[in-house]
Amino acid sequence: MNLFAEAKKLYAFCGFVSAIGLCAGVTPSAHAEGFDACRDHFYAGQSPEIDNPGMNRNTFPLCYEGFAVLYSGISFTGLWSAEHLTSDHIEDAMDMKRVNAFHPDSNIPDAFRSELSDYSHTGYDRGHLTPSGDEWDSQSQQETFTLANMIPQNPDNNRNLWEGIESVTRQLAEDDGEIYVVTGPIFTKKLKVGRLLVPTMIFKAIYDPSKHKAAAYIVANGPGNRWTQVPIPYLIEFTRINPFPGLSDSEIKEELPLPWPRPHDQNRGIPPGTVSPDDGGVPGSLGSHHKAQEAEGSAIQGTSENQGESGKEEMYGAIIALEEFIGSEVKKEAISHYNDLKKKFMGYLKSNASPKLTDRKEQEFQSNE
Repeated sequence: MNLFAEAKKLYAFCGFVSAIGLCAGVTPSAHAEGFDACRDHFYAGQSPEIDNPGMNRNTFPLCYEGFAVLYSGISFTGLWSAEHLTSDHIEDAMDMKRVNAFHPDSNIPDAFRSELSDYSHTGYDRGHLTPSGDEWDSQSQQETFTLANMIPQNPDNNRNLWEGIESVTRQLAEDDGEIYVVTGPIFTKKLKVGRLLVPTMIFKAIYDPSKHKAAAYIVANGPGNRWTQVPIPYLIEFTRINPFPGLSDSEIKEELPLPWPRPHDQNRGIPPGTVSPDDGGVPGSLGSHHKAQEAEGSAIQGTSENQGESGKEEMYGAIIALEEFIGSEVKKEAISHYNDLKKKFMGYLKSNASPKLTDRKEQEFQSNE
């Protein structure tokens, strides 16, 4: 049985039946208690939730002075970072001089901890999730250089387009007083360099309390200036990560117009366009020779207005439980969840739906086996 195909069916299934309460067996991230010391970094004190059993394995919640990270011992990267940016912090951060001090995180057990050598001669930058430019004192800035806060990032992307997104994010916090930011990788290919999983895409989700609106940037982890904006419900379905579980149902649907990136403070912003995972995961010119086995995917088209409903049928879970990085017990667990939910769902249909719908759904399940 192909776990990726089964996981896709499971997640699509859960998206349909969650309203009738049949997905209790697929729980969000169980690490909320691990962030008790740094709830100020999250909107409403609630840390992001990951609705993916595979990627929740071997994770470590980490609190720092200016941000929080959920680190994965499967990908050897952060899965997300979260921060509460204020205008006061940004003003103080402008006086800070960057001091590169990349270091492994001693809070992570040796077997799961990423090391400086993991990034050497790969062609990828050690790309910050929470950028050092957001931090307002020497301790908070130094902490952003932990490898737990890094992903393998294409150098052109890291130093140009992504720098522009980080810059306008700080400007938004300065203009509006405060924002909440969650940043993370998106894995759509089985692409590995050494022990590191290489994301094909990267997201940065922003909630602006002054406007009661939120949205997310998505870029390919490759060269070029293509980016797109998506509403938070789209991001949740696409990545299986809810960056702001404290938002009300009405707020989560209100899309924030995101500022166009301006790399290196250029005068004109870069307009949004089409972003594809096929353009991501690309190393720089010094990259090692490795091949990517692609998972099923599609391009994303976004605008600075509203993503709308177009392309919803082609969306897929972008942070996937990669078969070679999780053990056989995890595969069995995911398949067991799927089979159990299918049985409950068919029982619900037989009791509450028409025979025609019940038969059609049964046939669909059988054709996908």
